[in-house]
Amino acid sequence: MNTGDRGSMGGPREARRTTARRIGRGIGLGVLCLGAVAFAGIAIVYARSERELTRRHALSSQFVRSDLGAGVDAGVLDRGRHLVTVVAQCSYCHGPDLAGREMADDPWIGRLYASNLTRGAGGIGAVYSDADWEAALRHGIGPDGRSLLLMPSGELAHLTDPDLAAVVAYLRAVPGVDRVVPGKRTGWLTRFVVALGLAPDLISAEQAHRVRRKEPASAPAAATDEASAEYGEYLVALGSCRVCHRTDLAGGLHPLSLPGEPVPPDLTPNGPLSDWSREDFAVAMREGRTPDGRVLDRAFMPWPAFAGLRDVEVDALWRYLAGLDRNGNPSEPDGGALAGGLLGRTKG
Repeated sequence: MNTGDRGSMGGPREARRTTARRIGRGIGLGVLCLGAVAFAGIAIVYARSERELTRRHALSSQFVRSDLGAGVDAGVLDRGRHLVTVVAQCSYCHGPDLAGREMADDPWIGRLYASNLTRGAGGIGAVYSDADWEAALRHGIGPDGRSLLLMPSGELAHLTDPDLAAVVAYLRAVPGVDRVVPGKRTGWLTRFVVALGLAPDLISAEQAHRVRRKEPASAPAAATDEASAEYGEYLVALGSCRVCHRTDLAGGLHPLSLPGEPVPPDLTPNGPLSDWSREDFAVAMREGRTPDGRVLDRAFMPWPAFAGLRDVEVDALWRYLAGLDRNGNPSEPDGGALAGGLLGRTKG
């Protein structure tokens, strides 16, 4: 009887052991499957991002110039200085001496340094040809045919021929600084957003290509330096306002924004500009103060350099922004959602 009891007890224990083994094998198989899926996902993200980051881009000969150094005089150099240091804010990324500086060094985002633009050791100014400068500025393509990263070429594609020549002339004239910047390293967060197409402005060549598809003609021969909405639109492009304030100028954080970055405000009629006057706008651009007394963070809004904007440029910018509709698109000249109330509004 005791033997029978032991035998009868052995059955349930063995069944529990069998069930536990089956559960263990199931968990192990599930973990293995999850690992395989994760590995496949990582491999796909790496392959797609690497394809985009290393893709070679070819430029048609119609986009290549070889006469950027012709006719350089004091006026051209001064125009180039104004565009580089005030309007286009090249020093924001490339440093006050234009010799490059760190833009990001984060385990997830990666390491990215802006290039040394001067003719010193390690600088691209010593080796770039006219064609190289145009490819980089207007098309976001380096001498090796690969896309530059975070170069606002989609905006600089609008550079007129005279302004392109002035920028290059000035960059070649600045004092050389010997500085070799570290190579880039791509973090996994950057690879993820590149693979999924979440940060189209990161791949500069693709950004510029989209502009060329919409505007296939070459850059305009000249920009009229006047207080018009058209000239304001040109300045918005050269100033890369859409890099931070987004394509529709409606503001919001970038997918690769670092922790603690302030949210770029909405510049359309849906945002705070609807309550500003032209004088309020000028003070914010030149002195970094909003009408409510808030001081703009110069690390993200480079107003100290914008202090050099001339009155005609401030007026042109204001006319363009005031002429936007509520979707951030230009409406009829001086006839946007804000224009009726803002263009004539003065302080007090």
